[in-house]
Amino acid sequence: MESVIAKVERKFPIVSKTTKDGSEFKTQKVVIVFNEDDEYPSKMILEQGGDKKIAVADKMVEGKKYKFNLSYRVNYWTDSNNMETAFGSISAWSIEDADEGKADDNTLPF
Repeated sequence: MESVIAKVERKFPIVSKTTKDGSEFKTQKVVIVFNEDDEYPSKMILEQGGDKKIAVADKMVEGKKYKFNLSYRVNYWTDSNNMETAFGSISAWSIEDADEGKADDNTLPF
């Protein structure tokens, strides 16, 4: 599991989906941006699926920086022509305020 410090650029609405067996689940996409000072900043889409990860996304505020603790998932799928492919997703299983624990320059003793 990796961590990255990034800013929440955009949160999309929560979407309800139904699986083949008829069970319902929720998902929410969040775009984060890191390496902001580079000429070409990097962006990533987080797919927050399920109640726990939706709760993590609920804490996120657009424009704010967080330390994102990420998890990756890869699944394989075989289509009707018997061609196998892979697809993946990235989600944040927890976040921390990126400014938390940083010393304010005005409070340093020197």
